[in-house]
Amino acid sequence: MIYKKQYGHPFDTESVVGSFVPAMETIPYLTREPDGFSYAMDPQDILYGLGENIRGINKRGWVYESKCSDDPNHTENKSSLYGAYNFMIVSGKATFGFFIDYPGKVTFDCGYTDLDTLRVTVAEENYDLYIIEGESPTDIVHQFRQLVGRSYIPPKWAFGATQSRWSYMNEDEVREVVANYRTNNMHGALQGLYGGRAALPPFCRFCRRDESPGHPPCAHH
Repeated sequence: MIYKKQYGHPFDTESVVGSFVPAMETIPYLTREPDGFSYAMDPQDILYGLGENIRGINKRGWVYESKCSDDPNHTENKSSLYGAYNFMIVSGKATFGFFIDYPGKVTFDCGYTDLDTLRVTVAEENYDLYIIEGESPTDIVHQFRQLVGRSYIPPKWAFGATQSRWSYMNEDEVREVVANYRTNNMHGALQGLYGGRAALPPFCRFCRRDESPGHPPCAHH
C-alpha cells in the first residue's frame, strides 16, 4: 500500500505515474521535523536505497545528499555521485519505504550525527512524501517501481562493447583504435568510443577551428 502526504506547493516533477492512497492526515513511522522528518532506529535496523551511491548496501553511518555533480573522484568521503534517488527502505523493527518527490536538495543523515537516528532534511517545504508498506523489502521495491514507472531500456545495439579511456589526444589516435578493431575482425563488436574528460574544453583536441561547410563546430561546445 502506498500513501501520500503533500507539503506546501510541490513542483510537478512527473516522477509518479502509479496509483496511491492520497492525503494522509499524519505520516506513519516518521516523526515530523521543522525541515523534514526523523526516524528512531534500533541497532538491527538496516537502511537500503538511494540508488547508485558511495559506500555499502546498508547506508547507516553516513550522510548522503541529493545534490549531484560530475565529480571524477569517487572517494568514500563524498556525499553524492551522479544521480539523486530519494527512495529508501527501512528494514528492522518496522519495514517500510519512503520516497520524496522533490527536485531540490535532500539530505539523508543515516545515523552519522546521531547513531540511532535517521534524519532527512528537505531544502524547502514543497514536496510530496510517499510511504510504502509491504510484506518485505522486495515487495516494497515492486510497489515503488509501479509508482514511478518502468525504467528506460536501451536498444539492443547499445549493449555491445564500448571502448573508453581518460582521453584520446587527437583524431588520428581515435581512428587508429577503430582501425585496429577492423584489422582484428572485431569492428562488428564495437558500439561506441568515448574520449573521456580530457576531450572536453579546454583540452578538446577534436574542435574544428574552421567552421566552414564540412567542418562544423565541435559537438562538445
